[in-house]
Amino acid sequence: MIPTFASLPLARGYFERLDGILLSGSLIDIDPALFGEERHANLGKMYPERDALDFSLLKYGEEERLPVLGICFGAQSLNVFRGGKLIQDIPSVVPSPAFHDDHGEPEQPARHRVQLKKDSLLARLAGSDALEVNSFHHQAVSQPGRGLQIAATAPDGVIEAVEDPTGKFFVGVQWHPERGFQDDVFSRALFAAFVDEAGKQRNE
Repeated sequence: MIPTFASLPLARGYFERLDGILLSGSLIDIDPALFGEERHANLGKMYPERDALDFSLLKYGEEERLPVLGICFGAQSLNVFRGGKLIQDIPSVVPSPAFHDDHGEPEQPARHRVQLKKDSLLARLAGSDALEVNSFHHQAVSQPGRGLQIAATAPDGVIEAVEDPTGKFFVGVQWHPERGFQDDVFSRALFAAFVDEAGKQRNE
């Protein structure tokens, strides 16, 4: 059962100011009960209030057809909201996994390439079928949710991005485009596309 924000009627007044929804990353994990699984031994800390707020924002966003961009935890959140599932701990589940998490070691930052799905929004924004991205996660999408398609994968097969292919801006990326976006053409293009969609919402 998807949780809802306890004070949603009050919060809705704030939601109505929104032209788009950006769900940020987090150091916590989503409760696996929300996608019908038992907790893995390596599951991290959970914060049900964050789950409830994210899902309430997403529910409002769906109703109002707002553009949505999810980053890392936010991508996982929007996938679970759509009925999808997650890998609860990549190192325990994925054979020979890529380096997805540097565990806070700046001397050895985690980076890897992702393959972009041809004709996906991300591929069009990148102008390429592959990117090198940063990586700070131990969980990922295992099964895309309702109406979502895989838009990027890591060399080990881990899903790195999902999007709604119907033309609606509903995108989740597992990496962090906000880190170093000043020097990254694709990250700036992604944020510009999101802001552009939000601007259209404001002008309607």
